[in-house]
Amino acid sequence: MSEEMLNKVRRVLLYIAFLMAAFFLSYFLAYPLGYFPLGYEVVEKQENAVVVQSLNMWGFEEERVTYQPPEGYEWRTEALADRIDGQAMEYHLFFTSIMVAIFWLGVEVLQGKSLKKVLVLSSFYVFVSGLSLIQHLGDIKGILEGAFY
Repeated sequence: MSEEMLNKVRRVLLYIAFLMAAFFLSYFLAYPLGYFPLGYEVVEKQENAVVVQSLNMWGFEEERVTYQPPEGYEWRTEALADRIDGQAMEYHLFFTSIMVAIFWLGVEVLQGKSLKKVLVLSSFYVFVSGLSLIQHLGDIKGILEGAFY
């Protein structure tokens, strides 16, 4: 095996190792720690109502909201609880994309590539996962505000 080929293999293994580390660290943030800045969590689930805790930017409790759906729309309590349970996956994807973008930015700049180009590409990567997260949180907020009739 040539030295050039060995360096390429090492670089690919380094990228894979960092991607795995970012994946597991963001998994730990989203699932066991339950860190959801600007997110929601279900405090109490009753037969026809759900008590939801909104979280602030730091992931601490901010406001409690009791959601009671209108007559005939009792299924929305389950839909709301499912959407809140699903936000962990959205945050996991978002945290992973942030870590990978920072790593990518550092490696590419150290290799001598243009900071502007790398910054734009890595920002786009985070933008896509952030847009998905914002849409998910908007759906939860829409259900709480009664926008889905």
